[in-house]
Amino acid sequence: MITLDDFRLFCGRTITGILAAVDRLDDELVNRRPGLTGANSPFQLATHAFSAAEWWCSHVILGRPSGRVRDDEFVSSGAVADLHVAAQRLLDLLDDLAPDLAAATATVHQPPTEKPLGQDWTVGAALIHAYEELAQHLGHLEMTVDILLADA
Repeated sequence: MITLDDFRLFCGRTITGILAAVDRLDDELVNRRPGLTGANSPFQLATHAFSAAEWWCSHVILGRPSGRVRDDEFVSSGAVADLHVAAQRLLDLLDDLAPDLAAATATVHQPPTEKPLGQDWTVGAALIHAYEELAQHLGHLEMTVDILLADA
């Protein structure tokens, strides 16, 4: 059985990977989009990954208020140091939410509008999806960083 500690461990490892990728860039490159249709900058990818994980854990599972504006994540910019602050904020939030996540009922508070599993989302499925957001965007980010550094 996957535990909440397992979830937090793997989120932490993936967040460390995101930071390792953006640390390969300076503040100018972290905001550059590669020359590919629809590509996002590393800053935007990291911001989106952190925001999505927070939204699923805090808002979808626990029903806490959210001021998230998803579209803003894809026009965001800032410094590499800002991503370190955002990463720490997410890690701290996961620690703070741990007791409430552990006590959550079997189904999520605010189900997504679609039912990709063909049923209501369980807390476990929502946690796995929160991790999935971090992991898939780490892969996107690593490829984006490699492309930007090759073009620099």
